[in-house]
Amino acid sequence: MSIRTRLAIVLAAVVLPVLLVAGLVAGVLLPRALVDGQRRDVDRATVAVATAMASECWALGDRAEVIALSIANGRPPATVLAEETRGGLGAERGYAVVLRGGAVLAASSSAPRPTPTKLPTTRCSTVSEPAGAHLAERVDLTTTQGTLTVHVVEPLTAGRLDALTRQAAAGDVRTILQCAGGVEVHPSSDRGQGAIARTAAAGPGRPCAVQGSAADPVGGARAWMPLLLILLVLAAAVGLLRWLARELTAPLLALAEGTRRIADGDLTVRLPEGRDDEIGQLSREFNTMAVELDQRMAELTSSRETLQDTVRRIAATLQRTHDLDGLLAALCALAETTTGSTCAVVWMREGSGLRARVVHPIGTRRPGTGRIRAAESAIGEVVRDRRVVVLDDAGDEPGAVLRGRLCAAPLVSGDDVIGALVVERAAGATAYDDTTGELLDLVAGPAGVAIDNAILHRRAQRQSVIDPLTGVGNLRMLTTTLGREVERARSFGRQVSLLIVDIDRFRQVNDEHGHSVGDGVLAALAARIVELVPPVDVVARYGGEEMAVVCPERGEEECLRLAERIVGDLRSRPLQVDAREIPITCSVGIATWPQDAATAPELVSAADAAMNAAKRAGRDRAVASRHVGPVD
Repeated sequence: MSIRTRLAIVLAAVVLPVLLVAGLVAGVLLPRALVDGQRRDVDRATVAVATAMASECWALGDRAEVIALSIANGRPPATVLAEETRGGLGAERGYAVVLRGGAVLAASSSAPRPTPTKLPTTRCSTVSEPAGAHLAERVDLTTTQGTLTVHVVEPLTAGRLDALTRQAAAGDVRTILQCAGGVEVHPSSDRGQGAIARTAAAGPGRPCAVQGSAADPVGGARAWMPLLLILLVLAAAVGLLRWLARELTAPLLALAEGTRRIADGDLTVRLPEGRDDEIGQLSREFNTMAVELDQRMAELTSSRETLQDTVRRIAATLQRTHDLDGLLAALCALAETTTGSTCAVVWMREGSGLRARVVHPIGTRRPGTGRIRAAESAIGEVVRDRRVVVLDDAGDEPGAVLRGRLCAAPLVSGDDVIGALVVERAAGATAYDDTTGELLDLVAGPAGVAIDNAILHRRAQRQSVIDPLTGVGNLRMLTTTLGREVERARSFGRQVSLLIVDIDRFRQVNDEHGHSVGDGVLAALAARIVELVPPVDVVARYGGEEMAVVCPERGEEECLRLAERIVGDLRSRPLQVDAREIPITCSVGIATWPQDAATAPELVSAADAAMNAAKRAGRDRAVASRHVGPVD
């Protein structure tokens, strides 16, 4: 009996029974498995969309907390909202509103106009039953000026549902949101109700219940498809057995050996090409492939060396920039490209912990926690031990974004580690190797120096224009801002006004309470003025106990009303300095360009003269320059 016949018998004895048994089993179990699989897909998609909605809710809470803390630290509300909502909140008209004492301090550009005074009160992170079709979070923060409240709202619309579905990778399952009052949010491209459905009830993080559904995969004529497929496989198997018995001979052993050597890295292996049949053709193709692989390996080696040189040159250029935000974004993009990663995060050192400063690409969800303790994370180990760390499974890492593959390198400046550069890939992607870690460390090394320089530059810039006692602008900022606004008003035919606010009898405050309390009064006065004036106005310390307010594009009458509001507020509400209430009054002078002055210095002189006139008239009042007369 020939080897071909024996091979056919062996293959038939092994393969045919397996296929016959598989055909009998598949006719019963496969349809059930398809239905069970569809149910699992619906369950997974429903839970994933609900989880994605909860993630959006937590992110809104984090955003509201950052806004509240920034404003409580003295930053103008409008500036904080502009920075924290740059690019918008979500895909569908999300907005943020800041209130103090029930009054609206500021609202993001996407907020409804006029700014609503009644905002959603149900917090998505604490909801226990269906609520309105929106994600809403609120943070209340007690400050010396009163309770500061930050509302962040994101409507749940068809477009938002589409975004949640894409984020949850639930494109094959139709999902709808069931909100309070029978309100339903449908996807923008409705595919109809499926026979298999699952509902995730409303709860913390999801104000609306999530229902997912899909069609029955084995309904109708499709129930016969598995059996028909098995019959086709059996028919093909018979032909395959005959072909294998004829063609599988000794040359295949040589081919297998050559393949093994290629897999082991020996790209010099070649097979004999003397045959004219298919085996000979296969041998020639194999040899061609080996030659191409050898050439490509040489090209990859050359490309890697070129890439390393390019990374060194790009990293060197990073040390010459002082734009911290641009530097961190460029660093993340460079790290992603160099290591073939999906996302990158820069963690900056803060005390004994680390804070996520930048997540790239833009739009990537932030880590589950914005701050991590260095002693309890692999990323913290990078900072502590000043070395590269590679994780094949980052599922338990608190700072991970994708929970898959992770590689981190320290950001070093001199003898200090100022943070960590982290890149990530999905769980099913190729694992990081030592070469990738070396490339990431190559990027992170000079970047640490560049980041430290940018931080020092930003700190120096801020200190040069900020008054250290009051936290508002100093005389340099006032002079620069007023000159710029006067030139802008001259170019566009607008007005600009200047208010100078002086504390009445400030020497008595120092004599009675001491200079430390006097300094506290100046800081509290600056904070009160910032609270009272519109966000577009610039508040600065003019000198001693005098504050100045630059009011772009506003005339004398409007600024006189603002000045009287400041005077009246200080008269009725004492300043809070530590645990004391210090009652004060003030005198305010107002001057407007071009009516009262031709240049910025003349405008300062006119406002100062008006303030002195208010002093002479009995203090505790506001006086406009036109009631004083020409300034000498």
